[in-house]
Amino acid sequence: MFPGKMLNSLVVKEQGTVKMVDGSACKVIGTGTVNIIGRDGTVSALEAVWYVPEARYNIISIRVLDEEGCRIQVQQGVVTVNQ
Repeated sequence: MFPGKMLNSLVVKEQGTVKMVDGSACKVIGTGTVNIIGRDGTVSALEAVWYVPEARYNIISIRVLDEEGCRIQVQQGVVTVNQ
């Protein structure tokens, strides 16, 4: 396991910065792949995930998922993503 705990692979290359909600900017240190395990045990890979060590939370971009052709449903606090 790589830095960031969830990254399965990491290509270290400074990619720029990410602007946070509070207006601060955090450096993107690299990109990698994260495996997400569903309730039924299926494993899905999120690729080209940015590694931002200064970020306090893991964030998934709904816009990027939509651009990749995913169907996103939010119901009673549960987010379901289908390819």
